Amino acid sequence: MTRTGPTTQPAEQSEGRPAARAGTRRRAREALARARILWRDMTGESAYDRYLARYAREHADCPNGPDSAHGSGHESGHGPMSEREFWRARARRAETEISTGCC
Repeated sequence: MTRTGPTTQPAEQSEGRPAARAGTRRRAREALARARILWRDMTGESAYDRYLARYAREHADCPNGPDSAHGSGHESGHGPMSEREFWRARARRAETEISTGCC
């Protein structure tokens, strides 16, 4: 049995491959990230993130900061709902606000 050493590739081929693999990995990660965002939007999982972004936008001008009372009947120091509170409120609203028409 004859052993042969590792095969070598020309320098110009071996130099480009790691960079090409890194680019392929980067594109794959970006595609997976976009697919994850799309999936979260389709399933409604991103609703809480949108709520937090909206809350921060609407309450950024509060004199005592976004976690202070904002005139909506909440007690002082009331910040955004926790994720659990948000999903409960959303389910409660879906049960009580039933529309009979398509529009």
